[in-house]
Amino acid sequence: PYSPGTGSDVMARTIGESISRKSHVSVIVENRDGGGGLIGSLTALQSAPDGYTILIAANPFVIAPIQKSTPPYDPVKDFVPIAKVATIPLVLALSPALPINNIKELVAYAKANPGKLSYASSGPGTISEQEMEIFKQATGIDVVEIPYKSTAQAMTDLLGGHIALFPVVVPLVQQHLRAGKVRGLAVFDTHRSALFPDIPPIAEGLGLPTYLPTPVWYGFVAPAGTPKEVVATLSALINGAMQDPEVKERLVTMGAQSITPTNAQFTVDLKAESEKAKQLAKRLGIIQ
Repeated sequence: PYSPGTGSDVMARTIGESISRKSHVSVIVENRDGGGGLIGSLTALQSAPDGYTILIAANPFVIAPIQKSTPPYDPVKDFVPIAKVATIPLVLALSPALPINNIKELVAYAKANPGKLSYASSGPGTISEQEMEIFKQATGIDVVEIPYKSTAQAMTDLLGGHIALFPVVVPLVQQHLRAGKVRGLAVFDTHRSALFPDIPPIAEGLGLPTYLPTPVWYGFVAPAGTPKEVVATLSALINGAMQDPEVKERLVTMGAQSITPTNAQFTVDLKAESEKAKQLAKRLGIIQ
């Protein structure tokens, strides 16, 4: 449900190519971008529940419909889980223009300068907005959201010092972190990234052990009504691809971490994230 080159697109193509090689059946990745992922998700939902059209889902799959007064679909009731496969943490990247070295210094600076800092987001219904708003609530700071249509433009403005912060996935920021052009204050995850082990998890950096961030996750779902044996076949194909050395190597370069929850746990996660998104949408008053 996103454009070429995004994390979902790269993940789908990497796994799809592996499945094609092993099964000798072509896997076609079709990009249906728009509506914060709603257009592609609805396209998959309206497809025949026969296993031939499936959706790669990520956090906005749960967040985006919640922000509509009449949700266009229910991520739990209208879809069946196939496999949840990987996570990529968001890095809280800081402009080099600011004299801040860690997450505690950021909180102290923001409290001393309420409303003066800004952060880039990908707009309503996105994981960057959700995690930053929860971070603001947990720490009691006032940081202004600046929505961007393009992550490239947001990164340009961060590098240029026009915005202070950008919660961004590892693949999009790693070259700037390595070059020292931006500073990574924390990762929105419960553990460190293998690519940047010196950047602490946000709860550790803040000293708030009960703070549980949500990393960007990727999984596959099918329309409700897809036969159980078909779901089992697809699950085996996708989980098998995740063991492919070429896939593993590609995931490492993306900063992704493989995960293998059961589909029952995948459903539990979707329900929990849906409730989390509902509460945040109500608090922010962003239900349309």
